[in-house]
Amino acid sequence: MTLQKMQDSFLDEYNRLEAYANEIRMTNPGSDVVINLSKDAMEQGKRKFLKMYICFNAMKVGWKEGLRPFIGLDRDLFKGPMQGAITGGYGTRL
Repeated sequence: MTLQKMQDSFLDEYNRLEAYANEIRMTNPGSDVVINLSKDAMEQGKRKFLKMYICFNAMKVGWKEGLRPFIGLDRDLFKGPMQGAITGGYGTRL
């Protein structure tokens, strides 16, 4: 029963991604948020999350103006029932 509740909790969180993306767009104008879903799953009438990209406008502006370097993730693996990875790149001020 506990495992099922955990599974449901993870699914609820994935279902809230679009609301989270919209909140970022609304409260951080100029920010980029992209959610990629599986095309194969969409053809079957299902939604399967693949990846999400977020770039806050303040980060973009700071990077372009050369005032703030950014720190990126190399790779982080999720363990448990919803496995996956976060990947990204490192950047420094030019």
